[in-house]
Amino acid sequence: MSIILTIIIFGIIVIIHEWGHMRAAKACGVFVEEFAVGMGPKLCGFKKGDTLYTIRALPLGGFCRMKDETEGDKVGFLNVSVWKRMIICVAGPLMNFVLAIAVMMILGMMQSVSTTQIAEIVENSAAAEAGLEKGDIITVFNGKRMHSSSDVNLAILQNGDKAADITVKRGSQKLVLSIKPQYDAERQRFLIGVIMLSKGPLIDIGIYSKEELASVPRAGVIESVKSGIYDGFFTIKLTVQSIIMLITQSIPMSELSGPIGVTSIVGDTYRETKAEAGLAASILVLANIMALLSANLGIMNLLPIPALDGGRLLIYFVEVIRGKQIPPEKEGMINLAGFALMMALAIFVAYNDVIKLIK
Repeated sequence: MSIILTIIIFGIIVIIHEWGHMRAAKACGVFVEEFAVGMGPKLCGFKKGDTLYTIRALPLGGFCRMKDETEGDKVGFLNVSVWKRMIICVAGPLMNFVLAIAVMMILGMMQSVSTTQIAEIVENSAAAEAGLEKGDIITVFNGKRMHSSSDVNLAILQNGDKAADITVKRGSQKLVLSIKPQYDAERQRFLIGVIMLSKGPLIDIGIYSKEELASVPRAGVIESVKSGIYDGFFTIKLTVQSIIMLITQSIPMSELSGPIGVTSIVGDTYRETKAEAGLAASILVLANIMALLSANLGIMNLLPIPALDGGRLLIYFVEVIRGKQIPPEKEGMINLAGFALMMALAIFVAYNDVIKLIK
């Protein structure tokens, strides 16, 4: 089941990514020869218009193959303007961001909505010492706008043990207080000692009991949609920050996971959530994972590494600066070197995943 679920999740993400490339290519007049889901030998396919749609044997990955050089009325990718090539490259990652936000927006209507309103203050906590009160709405933390409890938690994590200014709305008042998070040895993180208010879902799909729904206010349509959109952008922001932390070694490379690690996480999450909260809850959790993975794929593809969309964009920026196109054979060599680098990274990540599973 773990493998099947992972294939479905990655399949949706890849289809959306490659669909973005294909639609942009066709809009720019480039001839698309094949739209493939999977890699390796072709299993089956059909032709629609001038494009061949195929399913291939290896169930991870996919591609959108465009004609390189113009032949007759079939316009090649290399023969359109550099700006059109840039649009085609960025369209794939952009669709991954759209998918992440759309999924989170839908989920925002079916799961509890996190707010920045304080539901409870922990005794003798940093929040109590700072003068925060139940019902306060946190609007700004250290100069950053807060839209959800996730924003608040991330801001506290990034702030550490330093004193911070926190702006709250209390009735008609706007107050600015100073707060210094305290380290919680049990949870191994800095906390300020507040429990944020969560509102019940707009659409009840049987995840929460009647008692749970009755104990909290229900979110409205606008609030649910806004929360989902904020969560989608938060997912993208968190992905960017995680990659920066990997590059700066704030997070060790050993924490990086690939398809093997993701398969294990997906399977464990599905089984545990289904056992504890039922099938509907497990599907929502898997949808959250899909949104996170989609955001990850979008960001990773925009990194300026040859063979990735970001590497191609970098080449095209150089082309704009030079005022002339880089010879296709040189671009091919650069992308081949990038592909070799990505394969080496994939082997390293797969090795890491196997070691984690053995331990």
